[in-house]
Amino acid sequence: MEMLELVSKLEAIATQAKKMPITGQKVVDTDLLLEVAQQMRLAMPRNLQEAQELLERREQIVNQTMLDARRLRATAESDARVLVNESELVRNAKARGADVIEDANRKAERIMALAEQDARQRREDADQYSQETLHKMEQQVAAVLNMIQAGQRVLVSTNSGHHN
Repeated sequence: MEMLELVSKLEAIATQAKKMPITGQKVVDTDLLLEVAQQMRLAMPRNLQEAQELLERREQIVNQTMLDARRLRATAESDARVLVNESELVRNAKARGADVIEDANRKAERIMALAEQDARQRREDADQYSQETLHKMEQQVAAVLNMIQAGQRVLVSTNSGHHN
């Protein structure tokens, strides 16, 4: 029998007890009272044991829940640290990549400027060389032309003197 049922049985014994005519006090069957008390004594350890087991189970559940919560928190913190570290790595890599690209662009611009300057200088040098070469050729052609003209004059003067 459950403890509550036994308590209800005690209440029923008290309410059904007969009153004494002069004093108004009730007379209770002590054997019945002792029997219910004995049943309560037998039921009590079982109820206490169940209550104790329930408390222990509750404590185990609370402890397990706290342990799980700690594990979840530790995992979440670890994951958060990893994400923060990864995001820092990505951010640093992007920044480093941007720096490398910027540096490469500056170097490329410098190289292009130097190449253009070198190409201009080579064109100027080539133009100057061509001018000098053409001028020398002109002088040489002029000298050859002078020699040809001088040779023609000599021939003309020798031919004119022989036929007279």
